[in-house]
Amino acid sequence: MPMTPIIIGLGNGVNQCSRYYVSVERQLLKPELNSSLPAFQVLFGAYFVFNLEYNSALAATLEYVQRDLLLINPESGSKTGKGPKKGVNVCPRVITFLKRFSAFPFVPQT
Repeated sequence: MPMTPIIIGLGNGVNQCSRYYVSVERQLLKPELNSSLPAFQVLFGAYFVFNLEYNSALAATLEYVQRDLLLINPESGSKTGKGPKKGVNVCPRVITFLKRFSAFPFVPQT
């Protein structure tokens, strides 16, 4: 099990988990969660509470989820560990993705 925060889902498959756990440094933070949303909230909370940087292999994905889906947008700093830059330190790949994604027209399904 990695040292970085992770979600552990128990069930018969990825879409059939009935219990979730969050682990940081191989220790369970909360005994049991019943859905994936609270698990993601605890996972991202752990990064901020324990002042941890995102794993470099997942940094762009985690920063996208943090900023666009969870709407956690600090005025300065980043969990990607890329070093100091001027202004808000957002991964350039995340900015590029968000610009390209927002260019697609949204057509709600009825």
